[in-house]
Amino acid sequence: MKFRNLLLILFLAVTFQVNAQQPTLLPQFTFYKLDGKPFSNSDIKQGKKNLFMFFDCTCEHCQRESKSLNANYTKFKDVNIYMITMDEAYIIPQFFNSYAKGLNAKPNVLVLQDKKRIFIPTFLPVKYPAMYLYSPAGKLLMYQSGDGGIKKMMSLVSK
Repeated sequence: MKFRNLLLILFLAVTFQVNAQQPTLLPQFTFYKLDGKPFSNSDIKQGKKNLFMFFDCTCEHCQRESKSLNANYTKFKDVNIYMITMDEAYIIPQFFNSYAKGLNAKPNVLVLQDKKRIFIPTFLPVKYPAMYLYSPAGKLLMYQSGDGGIKKMMSLVSK
């Protein structure tokens, strides 16, 4: 009986995940800057596309995509880039020094912490890294996850 219940729960979880849709409009959120100050929708710089990248410092795919973003930064220089992680603050500079040196210091890049663990239930990512490109009006233009997302987004950011 317990095995049957476990299978039912597993089935429902998989079904929910398959049917989950990424939000077509930018959801309400509050993340935290590395200095601990809150950052929410009202703090977004207006008039530009917005790239939200959900990453984990130990994720190899995230490391590759961050490196790709850094290497192709000139194509993203007119986009607000928000890099969100649930990692502790002490490991974040090590991540950028190792995989995307200087990216976190660019004027349009802001690294944020998801201290309250709201990104996953709010944005519904499938896997790391999850990348969401929103229009200046907050409409989802593209969602990508895993390897290759930055390259796929390059054509949209230049339009």
